[in-house]
Amino acid sequence: MSGWIVAISAMVTGLLLLAWQRRSLVRLVVDVLRRRRGRVIYDPEGRVSISTDGRQTVLTATEVIKQQLPAVAVIEAEKTRLAGLIAARTELFDVPGIIGGRSDQGRIVFERVHGVVPLWTWLVGCRHADGCAMAERAGRALAVIHGSLKLPPDLGESLRAPWRVESARLAGVPITADHEVALHGDFNAWNLLVADDGQRLLITDWAGSDLCTPTVVRGPWVFDAAWLVITLFRSRLGWIERIADAESFAGAFLESYAAARQLPEAPAVCGAYLASRSEVLSRPEIRGRRSQWLRPRLDVERLERFAVELVNSGSGARGTNRQRAA
Repeated sequence: MSGWIVAISAMVTGLLLLAWQRRSLVRLVVDVLRRRRGRVIYDPEGRVSISTDGRQTVLTATEVIKQQLPAVAVIEAEKTRLAGLIAARTELFDVPGIIGGRSDQGRIVFERVHGVVPLWTWLVGCRHADGCAMAERAGRALAVIHGSLKLPPDLGESLRAPWRVESARLAGVPITADHEVALHGDFNAWNLLVADDGQRLLITDWAGSDLCTPTVVRGPWVFDAAWLVITLFRSRLGWIERIADAESFAGAFLESYAAARQLPEAPAVCGAYLASRSEVLSRPEIRGRRSQWLRPRLDVERLERFAVELVNSGSGARGTNRQRAA
């Protein structure tokens, strides 16, 4: 009997080792399972009849067809159009173009860009230097979006509790004119796509997250920045698939954003914001339910430690600056 136990243990250990060494294979299997269960339908032949009720995304060989509430589709279409102009002007990032549909009827048809990988997946296995470079690029891209994106005043709504917080309550930083900006609304590591072996960054899905509200279009800049940082600290299947250098990449992203917007306090403010939202981040819908094993779960404890480091680093820098001024 003990021989069977040893044999089974050795087999399990070998399979886990193989999974660790071949994480790309694990990701492929998980992606196939997620395609079967998710709201995204893969239809290369274009044969699926898209429902006009609810929310659905269909990927064909050349198009991404999104069906959602008309109020959300109108917002996403307008933000996508304006962001595309910024992308073309700055060449920091790309935005998939709109090639059809009727947003007032809830449908948008985007061009499909092939050969892209979600930023989260790309960061799992990339070299440290490449990951930091891409994180810095994402920081510059978000900075130019916050500095340049101007939306009609009657479009969408402002960010609300529990995600809204004023910067005056964070890290002792006063509110400035740069505090309130036009938000991406769902600036996460799956809506940022990497192409051409790290040479291109695409930003997609310009509607707000369901976890705040899909119609959000304006609010404190720290929300967008923190939203990306949060997703970097998610992992799938525990240690098998996680971003080992999440702290480095998140730090590079925030420092780049701070430099581009001339807000040196940005990392400390983001850290304080994350620390102040710890109760919200621990909620099952944010952290990830145990039953949803295919969805990446948030490591709240690890994120909280990083947030404290950001605040402490920022406090030290401000103290040094005050001493120099004195």
